[in-house]
This record gives sequence, C-alpha cells and structure tokens, in this order.
Amino acid sequence: MYQAPRITMTMLGASGCGKTTYLHGMYAVLSSGLNGYFLYATDPDKDLDLADAWDELCAAGTLPEATDVVPVDYEFAFKHGMTTLLEIDFQDYRGGAGTDRMGTAGASADVTALKERLAVSDTIILALDGQHVADWINDGAGDARDRPGDMRNRSGDPMHIARFSRAISTVVEAHVRQGEQTPAIIVLLTKCDVLAQITGRPTRDALDVVRRNLFDLVPVLAHQVTVLLCPVQIGTFGLDREDALKVRPDQVNPKNLHKPISFALMHYLTERLPRQQESLSGLDQRLDSQRQEVESLRNGFLGSWIKRGRINALESSIDADRARRGETAGEIGGARVWAEQMAEDLRTSPIYRDGKLQED
Repeated sequence: MYQAPRITMTMLGASGCGKTTYLHGMYAVLSSGLNGYFLYATDPDKDLDLADAWDELCAAGTLPEATDVVPVDYEFAFKHGMTTLLEIDFQDYRGGAGTDRMGTAGASADVTALKERLAVSDTIILALDGQHVADWINDGAGDARDRPGDMRNRSGDPMHIARFSRAISTVVEAHVRQGEQTPAIIVLLTKCDVLAQITGRPTRDALDVVRRNLFDLVPVLAHQVTVLLCPVQIGTFGLDREDALKVRPDQVNPKNLHKPISFALMHYLTERLPRQQESLSGLDQRLDSQRQEVESLRNGFLGSWIKRGRINALESSIDADRARRGETAGEIGGARVWAEQMAEDLRTSPIYRDGKLQED
C-alpha cells in the first residue's frame, strides 16, 4: 500500500523575485484542482489567508505582501482525489534571510534559521527573477554561439547566485558525505512574461537559451544533483506599471505553477526506490534461508521437542517477514505508479541529472 512521504521544502531567492507571489499562485491553482490533483493547507486559517490574498490579486490587482523577518510556516497535503500523495513542510522566508550576514550585530534570527532548515531540506527551490535572467541573456546576444554573458564577468550579482550557490553546495556536500539522498533542486524562473519584452526574442527562444546554458548561469548545479528548470508566471503584467505592487486583474494568467510539486514528489519517490528494492531483496533472501532451515529440520535427527520449537519459531518469523514483504512490495508498486505519473506531467520540462539534460 502506498505510504505518502513527508518532505521539507525550502525556497531561496533575492528580495522582490516573486517567491511569495509564486506560493500564493501555486496554492490557488492546486487548491482549486488541476487534472484531479489538489493541494490543501492543513491549517484552515492558512488556507483562508492564502485564498484571501489570491482573491485580492484577482479582484483588485494587489500583489501579496512580502514576507517579513518572521518566516511563515505552512503544512500542505498534495492529493490525487482522496489519496494523499505527499505531505509538505514549507516555510516562506524573506529574500534577505538568504543574503544577509549571519555574524552582524543585530542580525535577524531568520538568517540562521534558514541555514539550519536548508540542511534538512528534501527540496530546494532557487527562484530567479525573469527580468534579471533576461538581462543575462542580453549580455551575450551577439555571441555567435548564442550564449549569454558569464555571470562572473558582470559588475554585480542581482540574483545573489553566488551566495545561494554556496548554500546549496554546503547542503549537497553534507548529504553526499553521509550517504544520504541529495535534495531535489528546482530553478524557478519567475516573471517569464517579461522575457520577450526585454530580450526582443519570442519567449520560447529566450527560454531555450536558458535551457542550453543553465550551468553558465548557476554552475554549482552541474554536479551531484537532479535539477528541474521551471519557468513560471502569475500573469502577463510586463514592465510598464506605475505601481510595482499593483497589476491588472484581467492579466492574471498562471502558467506551470504546479510543476515544482510534481517534481518534488517524483524525485523523492525515484531516489527512494533503489533502497526499497534492496530491502525487498533482503527480505527475500531471509525468507529463503528460513524456509531452507525449516526443511532441513523436518528431515533431520534432532529431538522432536527441540525440532518442533525451532520450526514454530521459524514459521512465526516467516509469517512476519511475508507480511513485511507484502507491505514493501505494495509501497514499491505505488511509488512507481506515482513517480511515472509525475514524470508524465514533467515530460516537456527540462530536467538535468549530474549536469546532463535528460532527453525523452
């Protein structure tokens, strides 16, 4: 029988890149239901907070308020119909929590809290502002190979990629040393509606540049991790707005907001499968050994009372192992089914493993 895993999901990103707005949009899309899948906040008050903020965006064009120095906790359940597929421990941090100095006098507590949380995260979302990504594309627009400029040669790092890369590298190295599953990494490319406006290219062409050159943009992700590149948008708001906190409600047009959840589940199940299969093989070997011993005892010359006691103990152990084997086999079967379902949802999305783009 399928057992829904519980994961810790953490999002990194510079201030103003759209992390909180993405969260609200993702929840709005999935809480309403998408192809039979749903996402619910287990706290009814959090559900209402998220729904009210989205309603305000759709009715009045008011973007959600940025997260302050106190992170916001969410507990989500990702479901297909009535079946819970994934439980998610999610925290929304302000952008400065990932870029402020830890040792500075008066430093906010969320800076240290974010570092500690990253260390135990199963999924890390790195949110990159589409406006800055478009500028990066333009830096190399004249290159014959159609490659963007090197971020290291720019006068600044507005997306704080170097700082976030160091944080991700520290976490991945710790997992590898301990022989643990490395976290899923999602590069969330926000505000994709501005790519065409800034680069002068069709959005598809601009995204193709990012797809082909992702590791020039974020080099640390070329090693020991599985990465989803996920372009998203909340609407077609563009750059020409008088008020940065207001948009036109009729331009709300969410795209791809659910895919990070699909990827988080697929990665967790896929990476866990080999260990489950190893456990199943161990149970099979143990069962074979116990059965052989029972057969040997029945054909042997030990005293009947000794033989009977040992056989009874072995048969009890065999029954328990059979039950465990059935449970493990059921978990493996369920995990494969749902991993394949998530993979189908992500079939057209760029996924990289150890620096290589996974082709269909």
